[in-house]
Amino acid sequence: MRARLCLIPGLLAILAAPGCGGDDGPGTTPGTESPKVVQTVNGYCNDATPGLIAAAGDPEIATAPVAEEPVEGSVCNAVVRTYPLESASHVPVCSSVTYGTNPPSSGHHYGLFPKFGSYDYAIPRGFWVHALEHGGVVITYSCADCDDEVAEARNVVKTQPIEPACCPGGDCGDATNRMLLTPDPGLPTRWAVSGWGFTLTADCFEPAVFKSFADSYRGQGPELICANTFAVDVSQPGPNP
Repeated sequence: MRARLCLIPGLLAILAAPGCGGDDGPGTTPGTESPKVVQTVNGYCNDATPGLIAAAGDPEIATAPVAEEPVEGSVCNAVVRTYPLESASHVPVCSSVTYGTNPPSSGHHYGLFPKFGSYDYAIPRGFWVHALEHGGVVITYSCADCDDEVAEARNVVKTQPIEPACCPGGDCGDATNRMLLTPDPGLPTRWAVSGWGFTLTADCFEPAVFKSFADSYRGQGPELICANTFAVDVSQPGPNP
């Protein structure tokens, strides 16, 4: 391992997990839990969105990590894993995509990429894996009883500094910090975070641990894209097929 971490208009359906919505951050624009019913909205994929969210989960054939290391001092059983990179190409937007790791850490993804920032509702994985390819870090969560932790995660996404690599000549321009937060009910743990080729899973949200992961693994993707220029607000409905 490279580093050691220390301490869509209208409602569509009712699901047992968060569903797409909002966006903030520097340089950007707008164990077990008891069951909880939460509203979800269409998002960019319209009627296909709930099915894509529901289908996300553990792979039929899992990719084995090449390294696995518990985070020293973590009270949330955080574990960092390093994975071999999966084949990565653009697939049709809103099509079904499968991944060898959960959460995803690389692989095929949609040609449209999402604006960096915080989303209130789950967005299909095919969007945010594209963010990983751009060197982004994506924080995800499956818990529905963790509002305080989500608030802490939103603050991390909003306040994590922009990388020097995104500021040629010291001019950050419209660069973002390449951080993204979205619910993901398909996770095997309550909390997770992904970089290109790396994941961290945890039973709860530890700001220092997640910040350290971001510091270590942003910029791992093959494409250095820091701005939201040409990005898509995937909380808004896309064109119908």
